[in-house]
Amino acid sequence: MASQSWNVFTGSTQSASNPDSLPTAYDNSGPCPWCGRVSNFKVEDSEKWLHSAPTGYNAGYEATHLYAILRCDGCGNAVLSVTDRAGRGVHWYPPPGAGTLDKQVNAGVASAYDEGMNCLSIGANRSAAVMFRSALSLFVKDKGSEKARAERHLKSALKHMKADGDLHKSLWEWADHLNQLGNEGAHPEDYDDVTAEAAEGLGRFVRHLIRHEYEMPAQLLRDQGLLKDDEPEEGTDDSGRDASGVAPELYGGLDPYGTSSRD
Repeated sequence: MASQSWNVFTGSTQSASNPDSLPTAYDNSGPCPWCGRVSNFKVEDSEKWLHSAPTGYNAGYEATHLYAILRCDGCGNAVLSVTDRAGRGVHWYPPPGAGTLDKQVNAGVASAYDEGMNCLSIGANRSAAVMFRSALSLFVKDKGSEKARAERHLKSALKHMKADGDLHKSLWEWADHLNQLGNEGAHPEDYDDVTAEAAEGLGRFVRHLIRHEYEMPAQLLRDQGLLKDDEPEEGTDDSGRDASGVAPELYGGLDPYGTSSRD
């Protein structure tokens, strides 16, 4: 059997420790996909190859992707990370997403964010951008004024929210940028490709939007004893659907995928 080359990370371009990035065996700190907290991780198993390729020398092989099992010091749950030959993380299980969001986050917004993060975890940058734009569209339907919700085009709806004071001015430019990049993902024939850096930035923005507009207000209400998480929001059942049984993401109005408009 051909030999395996395990010294694939010699001269690795892996960057220094970054607590904002998901953990790997080579940077074992970062946000936990299970509990959402920035934590340190114990490496329980590492340098197990998933795929190898010929080196071209002496019929040898080298691993192109390796996996590691990491355990969060905070919640104690295990995370699977996959890295490429340069030591860069390319896949995690579970993927980060709505599993760590507050229960009071709108079900449609949470679902779109979760799917966007799943797309991001496998390098599907265009799909991630489209889903993050969908999360923004569903946020407008949930939090916007009657005029904003009545708008067919997302950009016009965001302008209404800005004018009404329903969208903080620090979020406006990012929201408009997200709308544009979401369009690029939905209409690649008309725009440049969505880069991994841009898609990751959109994910961070949507997470910040969720924190600012849903999680912080919910926590303030809990601290005042005005919110009990075991009680569904008014007009919804335990699944987050409205009284008619229609899921929030299925409401009419704004097209979350941007397929009917390119503004």
